[in-house]
Amino acid sequence: MEKQNALQIGEKVSIEIKKFGINGEGIGYFNQMTVFIPGAIIRETVQTEIIDVKPGFAIGKISQIQNPSIFRIEPPCPFYAKCGGCQMQHVNYAEQLKHKQHLLKQSLKRYTKLNIDKLTIHKTLGMKNNYGYRNKSQMPFKNTNFGLALGLYEPGSNYFVPIDKCIVQDEYINSANLIILNLCREYNLTAFDTRNKEGLLLNLVTRYMKSTASIQITFIVTEYKEVLAKIAEKAMKLISGLKSVHYSINQPKNTAMFGKTCTKIIGEDYIETTFNKKRFKLGPEAFHQLNTAQMEVLYGEIMKAAAFKGFETVIDCFSGIGITSIEMASYVKQVYGIDYAEASIKDAKMNLELNNIKNVGFIHDRVEKALPLLIEKKGKPDVILFDPPRTGLEPAVIKTLLDAKIKKMIYVSCNPSTLAKNIDELSVLYRIEYIQPIDMFPHTAGVESITLLTLLS
Repeated sequence: MEKQNALQIGEKVSIEIKKFGINGEGIGYFNQMTVFIPGAIIRETVQTEIIDVKPGFAIGKISQIQNPSIFRIEPPCPFYAKCGGCQMQHVNYAEQLKHKQHLLKQSLKRYTKLNIDKLTIHKTLGMKNNYGYRNKSQMPFKNTNFGLALGLYEPGSNYFVPIDKCIVQDEYINSANLIILNLCREYNLTAFDTRNKEGLLLNLVTRYMKSTASIQITFIVTEYKEVLAKIAEKAMKLISGLKSVHYSINQPKNTAMFGKTCTKIIGEDYIETTFNKKRFKLGPEAFHQLNTAQMEVLYGEIMKAAAFKGFETVIDCFSGIGITSIEMASYVKQVYGIDYAEASIKDAKMNLELNNIKNVGFIHDRVEKALPLLIEKKGKPDVILFDPPRTGLEPAVIKTLLDAKIKKMIYVSCNPSTLAKNIDELSVLYRIEYIQPIDMFPHTAGVESITLLTLLS
């Protein structure tokens, strides 16, 4: 039997927002039930229509803001209300930075036994120019009543939002995407339709490296057709700085962006970028930080936390295309990078040669498997660096760290919840010196941070 005070779908209630959630939504309470309200800001009172009820919580949408926050601003993006790519454009940027610091504290309070008041959690390092920062876009194609379109899907739905300009993406990407879209229309290409199982185009991946003014484009398709070569040839003439066009065949239901292979249609195999006077080549599938400007801040903070003396051996876990390993190489004795992505390790080894680096070695394997073997063979490192996926560190990795008792660890995280859970496990042997949040994704709920941990004496 339902409680009389339980919320019902369609019901309208007045709710005061107590805090922000991990997805940037406002959180309030009604008769002790948690209500998540996208677009609401802490300390606002909003008239809320309940649109979904789950065990223990409900989801609402704003029908009226009864007491607006002083931090509420007008989102500059015309697609913001529907797109879902950003979650916090309606919040003053300085307040966004405070929220990201607070979200770290919330996660640590929830998932650890630590005294949060005694932890040093620095202010979030933000950006002065916080639009147009993304150097890569991944946008699905869709057949609409107005023809072929690029855009994004509204979160948690099949509702497609056509987007002709994304203001958090570099303008060169927006321009290139529009040219490609028009070429696809010119050749009467269609997006894959899930109902009739027809259509060629799935997604368009565009990367722009400002340091070399270079663009790399990849079509994600259901099959290869010669028309893509015609479009690629025209695109090379129309798009300034376009270095290559690739394609990858994928299944529509595959959640990974790329299929098993990625093939060049025209141009160069790699796009090149520079960082701290070093050169790096990126294949279409290679991971690279999406925010080039904040990447400099991130690496500066990593080096500050490491405080290398010159004699150290370092293990760089989840090393990607090797930028961190190569950046550290000139400050230490030896670096070992570990990554499971074959494309990343291939690019990393190429980047070693490109920069004539001799004291870095890369291992293609899962961290949980390679790390204990590497420590057994080479001895424990002086410093170990982690930049794991959102799922955090595997239990086997935590066990290896507790067994090895490495003196200094640097944990780069993109998920406060898994960071807190991992810290809780490591805190039996490690002291959290400080946590430094960095805003890699302005106007979104994303929180990046660097945690310095040292072995308890």
